[in-house]
Amino acid sequence: MTEIGFIGAGRLGTAFGLYLARREEHVSGYYSRTYRHAQIAAESVGRGCRPFRILDELLKSSDWIAITTSDGAIGEVSAAIANSSIPIEEKVIFHMSGARASDILAPLAEKGALVASLHPLQTFAGGTSGCRAMERAMFSIEGDARAVKQLGDWLDRIGQAHFTLAACQKPLYHAAASIASNALTGVIGYAVELMKTTGIEERKALSALFPLIETTVQNVIEKGAAQALTGPVVRGDTGTVETHLKALMETAPNLVPFYKTLGKITLATAAREQLKDERAIERLNDLFE
Repeated sequence: MTEIGFIGAGRLGTAFGLYLARREEHVSGYYSRTYRHAQIAAESVGRGCRPFRILDELLKSSDWIAITTSDGAIGEVSAAIANSSIPIEEKVIFHMSGARASDILAPLAEKGALVASLHPLQTFAGGTSGCRAMERAMFSIEGDARAVKQLGDWLDRIGQAHFTLAACQKPLYHAAASIASNALTGVIGYAVELMKTTGIEERKALSALFPLIETTVQNVIEKGAAQALTGPVVRGDTGTVETHLKALMETAPNLVPFYKTLGKITLATAAREQLKDERAIERLNDLFE
């Protein structure tokens, strides 16, 4: 069975190691700049997983290498592996960054390794919770054709959905993921700030908004964004939007610019399929300027 070693023992590395162990995959161990982090990750995974003090020892003990460091450290790790005396020919070595392509591992490809990037389209708050989140994630694969084939076959075997990207597509792919996760969090934070202007404290505001958020996301999944859209913008209800803006200007003028920015995005989505009233679209565009 393939032995998979990890370089990097943070949330992503720990979550992926746990995920693999629960699928009866062999995780040889972890190497980290902070040995204690490698120990904690290895203890979490169990099943014979070991912490390594020396990078060469991990390389010798692993058929595949997963680089789960921060994006900024991937190049440094690649150079360290390339400078090692341990042969890496035919080893599959992949990093798990969403934004970077596999070309950052070029020094390893030059030494005969099969390089790729493998990215779970998910957010990870911790090791154990991240493991659960990993089970519902779709993975993207990019890189050397042989590495992509081996990783794709492996994901098929363990029952994980995946798709393939070209290197040039990675930045836009990651931008989409960042909007869907990070920007969504920002929008929810903005909605909470609006609720707080009414005197509702933050925790209660989140509790009140959560069912709405959950239903909205479910509707988008079922119908697509354009058809799932509801509310005053898609109805062309300029009067309600004017009321919103008037109240914001009087109560929280600092929140007006973001309301208008979101309004423009919402209007673009509305006009794709549902809102066809040109006068309403023109008036809403004026309101959001």
